[in-house]
Amino acid sequence: MLKLSRRNWNNVLIFVVLLLMFSLYDWSGNTYFGRAERVSLLPDSSQLLSVSIGSKRLVQAAGQWQWQPHQSNTVSAIEMAAAWQTTQLVASNASAGANWVPIAQASVQLVGQFEPQIWLLYQQPSGYLVQQVGRTQLYLLAPAQARLLFTLE
Repeated sequence: MLKLSRRNWNNVLIFVVLLLMFSLYDWSGNTYFGRAERVSLLPDSSQLLSVSIGSKRLVQAAGQWQWQPHQSNTVSAIEMAAAWQTTQLVASNASAGANWVPIAQASVQLVGQFEPQIWLLYQQPSGYLVQQVGRTQLYLLAPAQARLLFTLE
């Protein structure tokens, strides 16, 4: 066994920890643990005003989230509003094909914005993908999250 003083063992330990940190960290900011960068569905500083999906509309009236027209068998209005405000998306490497047809569309109106954000939902064999109209980036979406955001049956 090596005979090192306590100070030298501390130096060896510090050196090993530094090597481990450098080996697991990529200078671009991504780690090698498989964590993808997450992006918020809506801008962080934005406030949700309404969400329209087909003939259903989610609005905030008198401080409460409500469906218009009133629907009792769909997703809770409060749960859906919270989902739109807190969902984090993971970028996909896929690109939308010319023959892709969205299975659902949501029009999201934010406070202070004149034009609504339009989000398209695509179903692929690998799962669901969501895309904002006017942008090319597609994002992965878990099936449970897709059902909640787009009120899928």
